[in-house]
Amino acid sequence: MLYVNSLRVPAVATRIRTEFADVLDTPAGRIGEQVALAEMLQAVGRDWYRELAPLLRRRAEEVTGILPR
Repeated sequence: MLYVNSLRVPAVATRIRTEFADVLDTPAGRIGEQVALAEMLQAVGRDWYRELAPLLRRRAEEVTGILPR
């Protein structure tokens, strides 16, 4: 969740990704990121995270190869 929430600030997102690579780059870390993205994208439909929505969609596409609607 920390990484996904940091996407609005690229320098912070990069730092988090680097600092926690040993966790985020594992199978469990990748699944965790996908779960965080899915939860936040569902919340976008309820008018949460509006400013993050395009970044969440882009990251979801990078991770899965599928652009969410």
